[in-house]
Amino acid sequence: MKQTVIATFEQAAQAARRRVFTGGMAAGALMIGIGAVALLAPLLLGWSLTAILMIGFAVYGAAQLYAYFETPKEQRGLWTLIGGVALIGFALLALWMTFQTTVGAAIALTLLANTVAFFTVLQGIAQIILYAEMKDLEVPGYGWVLAGGLLNVVVGNLIVIRPITGWMAVSTVWGIYLIVSGVAVLVETLADQRGRRVDA
Repeated sequence: MKQTVIATFEQAAQAARRRVFTGGMAAGALMIGIGAVALLAPLLLGWSLTAILMIGFAVYGAAQLYAYFETPKEQRGLWTLIGGVALIGFALLALWMTFQTTVGAAIALTLLANTVAFFTVLQGIAQIILYAEMKDLEVPGYGWVLAGGLLNVVVGNLIVIRPITGWMAVSTVWGIYLIVSGVAVLVETLADQRGRRVDA
């Protein structure tokens, strides 16, 4: 009976190791694939992300309309109806412009780049605030935090000035980062698998 329990535990452990190995290999390959698309086809990635965002807006708008019509008449808010219709209309128009006209594709990439720039600047401002707090508390490394914050603010503003070029640069950096990270995940997964075989 004891041997059966041990054998069952060993089988469960082997199955778990196989799942971890398969998951690690799949995650690494996916990261490399997305990184390659970001690096080699930044426009395709930009249009794909724009399409995903617009579909998300449309779904959110549909959810607002659903909530509006499911709410009793006396409790309905007009802004919920207006918001839902506006989101769906904007999403459909943006999708049509993105895939039907060259100008629309450029506008979509510009909007995406400006969104990235906005969050980059916000991150920079947050780092500058963190720098001030770290300096007051004399936490080591506050100079690097300030440098990172200033760099994020500058990069965000550069993207706003040249959005298409900025998107290409961001996509290139993402691509390199994802490819390197994917390779690291694959190497770590393979090394872990070999280590287990040696231990066995």
